[in-house]
Amino acid sequence: MQEIWYKNKPTLIKALVTLVLFMVLSNVAKGIRGDHENALQIHEEKSVVLAQKLQGLNGVVDVERKSRSALEDRAKDLFSKVAISARPVHSIPENPDSIVTEFKRSKDAVWNDFRERANRLGIMSPSAVPNFQEKSDLTVDQWVDRYRLLEVMDRFLSVVLQVQLQSVEEITPGERVQEDFADSELALVRYPVTFKLRCSPTQLSELFVRFQSDNVFLSLEPERMSSSDANGNQVEVTMTVVGVDVAEPREESLDTRRGSRLNRRG
Repeated sequence: MQEIWYKNKPTLIKALVTLVLFMVLSNVAKGIRGDHENALQIHEEKSVVLAQKLQGLNGVVDVERKSRSALEDRAKDLFSKVAISARPVHSIPENPDSIVTEFKRSKDAVWNDFRERANRLGIMSPSAVPNFQEKSDLTVDQWVDRYRLLEVMDRFLSVVLQVQLQSVEEITPGERVQEDFADSELALVRYPVTFKLRCSPTQLSELFVRFQSDNVFLSLEPERMSSSDANGNQVEVTMTVVGVDVAEPREESLDTRRGSRLNRRG
């Protein structure tokens, strides 16, 4: 045995070293593989959790997207019903050169039609055409304002004819007033026209009801009301009828806007 050991000592030592190295490398490989398997398992578990979170997040995003879409649709619907510019009867001409002529034509048509129908119904009306301050140096934007005011007057007079008030004594178109929104680059724009009317309390009540049911929004803001006879069967009413719109603010309206706010505070 010793003779075999001495003769094959180098070979046996090499075999023994090789075996030891194999066992060491095998253990190292097992450790590395185990680490990889653990890392892979952890990665798979995290992937499942992440997928679940993403699935839940997609649901939230989908709900938010649908909610935002519904709000946008509702805003568009509300704008179409409220904004004076959404469904105008009197369209502003595309050619700026014809805007003056077309406005005067539209104004005369509205006024003559109202006067003719009012006379047939026995409604008293002023003989003078309402003054829209049609100056020669007006800008295109200022003519647009007059179209909006004409729209307000036309809508209101149409309801006056339906209710058959006793008389329309005065009509005074106002000026564009804007109020900035706190969190928007847009502004709320008001187009006021003041009317002095004579009617019965019942007719006045019906007038307000009409604007709640006909899908034609105008803000009716009574200023003064008094009895015109001893029995209280007739009243004189001064009210401002306002068409509202949403538009980009104008620098030229800053003074008007500030004045409006000061007057409201007073």
